[in-house]
Amino acid sequence: MPFSPFREFTLATVNNIRIVCPFGCIAGRSFPLVPTEALESECALEIASEPIYSRRCSATPGRRILAIHAIILALSFAIILAGSELFTNGVECAGHRLQIAEAAVGSILAAVGTALPETFIPAVALLAGRDRAAAHTAVGLGAIVGAPLMLSTVALFVMGIAALAFRRRRERIALKVVREDARRDLAFFFPVFLCLVIAGTIEMGTMLRHVLAAALLMVYASYAVVMLRLTRAVGAEVEHGLYFESILRGNPLEPRASATAAQVIVGVLAILIGAVEFVDQIIAFSAHAHLNPGVVSLILSPLATELPEKYNSVVWIRQRKDHLALANITGAMVFQSCIPVALGLAFSPWHLTNQELLAGSVTLASAAILYINVRDSELGIPALMIGAAAYAVFLIGLRYTGTL
Repeated sequence: MPFSPFREFTLATVNNIRIVCPFGCIAGRSFPLVPTEALESECALEIASEPIYSRRCSATPGRRILAIHAIILALSFAIILAGSELFTNGVECAGHRLQIAEAAVGSILAAVGTALPETFIPAVALLAGRDRAAAHTAVGLGAIVGAPLMLSTVALFVMGIAALAFRRRRERIALKVVREDARRDLAFFFPVFLCLVIAGTIEMGTMLRHVLAAALLMVYASYAVVMLRLTRAVGAEVEHGLYFESILRGNPLEPRASATAAQVIVGVLAILIGAVEFVDQIIAFSAHAHLNPGVVSLILSPLATELPEKYNSVVWIRQRKDHLALANITGAMVFQSCIPVALGLAFSPWHLTNQELLAGSVTLASAAILYINVRDSELGIPALMIGAAAYAVFLIGLRYTGTL
């Protein structure tokens, strides 16, 4: 019978009531009635100690919460994009001012700056998680292995989409890259990451892990020296000038060091703030899926934190600076195979799970294919779309193992 908050009931004879909600929320269900002591102007019937007339459809608050999460997610993504735009423009101007080769600008300055978010995640997980060491180690290792996976697969796919999207502006589709620069980065990355994946399958003592961590730092230092010694190409110019100088009404093409540093710092801060919030919102959504921390970190954290590298490359593809776009990705791969892995070796047992070994194997295969495809200094759409296929193989592997 329909419920009215003003209808009187004889509580001694009524044990259940059938509530018909016009919106269908709780229609056709029976609830036990719990009488209250005071029966005054309103019906005092309660359902599980809650006034029945105050009960609402539980979906409404849930939808509001999801809407709030979606808005925050979109805002954090916008902050990442704005920060990436400022950062790429700032490092280009800094490289021009310091006469650093464009390959080093992409592979060192841009790659290191945009790699900060995904470096902070494993660092925080490994260093601040002593009370729940197992879960935090899983998050840390998942983020460490997942970052190169995203760069070697999804990032290449995004570059292919960008090349298609800006084909009229660029007047071409295929990416024109410098074969020597790309292969130099991949030649550093591949053997180092292969050794580290193999190391994740064997037992290592603390001393050996610390020695390997120190060796990785030395490898990256040698890579940075090689890149910084490259000579800047004659005629390499910054397309737009420094944004901050335009705002401050200075000379954008001859920016001051203080304005350049300020723009780079603001860009990095925006990327960090946006990436941290983006990860938090994605994890909040994923909590309802009941995934284990390692899988969430392996898939979702790198997917979010690699956004700066992806968008930086999109910006440079739009500007027809394909060599910088690819150098940003391959340089970040070298960084990710050295610095975060050194943290993992120093502060965890470095035991890789089957899922992490799968991710490492797909990463190595995708990097090897990329090395082959840059042989003619050109990357066509099919070569870039292989990244999506490689990541699909990874997801299928997770599904096959019962992880997803």
